[in-house]
Amino acid sequence: MFNDRIVIPVSLRARVLKMLHRAHTGMVRMKQLARTLVYWPSIDKDIENIVRSCDQCAAVSKNPIKNTLCSWPISTKPWQRVHVDYAGPVEGTYYLVVVDSFSKWPEIVPTTSITSAATINILRKMFAQFGDPETLVTDNGTQFTSAQFHDFCKDRGIQHTRSPPFHPQSNGQAERFVDTLKRALGKLKGEGNTDASLYLFLQSYRSSPCTASPNGSSPAENFIGQKIRTFLDQLLPTDQLPHSHDTEMEKQFNNQHGAHCRNFNVGDKVYVKDYRSINTTTWIPGTIQRRIGRTMYRVTVENNNFWIRHTNQLRRRDTPTSFDVPLDTMDTMDAIEWTPLSTTLPDRSPPTPTPIFPGSPTAPSPKPIRKSTRTVKPPPKFVMKPNKTSYH
Repeated sequence: MFNDRIVIPVSLRARVLKMLHRAHTGMVRMKQLARTLVYWPSIDKDIENIVRSCDQCAAVSKNPIKNTLCSWPISTKPWQRVHVDYAGPVEGTYYLVVVDSFSKWPEIVPTTSITSAATINILRKMFAQFGDPETLVTDNGTQFTSAQFHDFCKDRGIQHTRSPPFHPQSNGQAERFVDTLKRALGKLKGEGNTDASLYLFLQSYRSSPCTASPNGSSPAENFIGQKIRTFLDQLLPTDQLPHSHDTEMEKQFNNQHGAHCRNFNVGDKVYVKDYRSINTTTWIPGTIQRRIGRTMYRVTVENNNFWIRHTNQLRRRDTPTSFDVPLDTMDTMDAIEWTPLSTTLPDRSPPTPTPIFPGSPTAPSPKPIRKSTRTVKPPPKFVMKPNKTSYH
């Protein structure tokens, strides 16, 4: 005996341990029970070993203490590493979620198919817009583990990294946003169709400051380098600064096409280009109603219709000349009395010379023709210059 406890010999210790662990109690409770009945040296160590080696206890035990965190490398530029995952289905629609690890800029594409081919088509269009990322992180879905998806990443030089199976925390960027997306769609339900709610959520998320984004700026500022305009910008005062124009390009265009300024006033009569005929365009009369901007006009045409036309689609129309005499009046030349022509042949005999008497005035002699003293230069010859666009 050891106090009130029985000392168990070596040959019986295994049997006693089995009896103590018959109800599969935990390690602490088993020690407390043993200390009231039995004793042998290193009994606590033997109890710990039998509990750890019990398969039935291990099958229903809790998760172990988490391992130390191994975070992803910090991205230094937009679209360097992107995280991809599928959300849904929500009302029969899946959503491919792509999140940029640097700026937290999200891209969401609704789709009804989540096969490898459908996923590749979506990513191909997205990569054509933003470029190929250096690293692509996904889970172990069949669409991401297929040979077709592997070849797609290999051909583009993308490092495809898959998270451990059944460990969504390793793809936390996409997994967390999937949860945010589902909650947002649930909150916006009933305020319009799903697509309208999705794009409203995207615009709001991209334009809102984000603490996880560099400098606490919005995803749009860190991804595209500027804020995006939303409906909330209507609260801000309107910018009254004058807009500048590319005067150099305007000058080059005007010199090349020989263009000159053409303006019309309200009430001016014009000819308007009519595009209602598919094959040919014609000009019909119209009247300027008002000016729109710098080069457009609102024109009234037949049947009080209104057309919007550019200055290049308008021609000035002059007022037609009015006649006092109707056009169907008979020609008055019929009433004119004509003098009949004489039937006598003209006298073709040489004229009789007029005698000149002394003292009578003589006819003035013709003045000599004065020759011009201006220096006449030959006109310059026309020389073709292929690189020259105008000869004005």
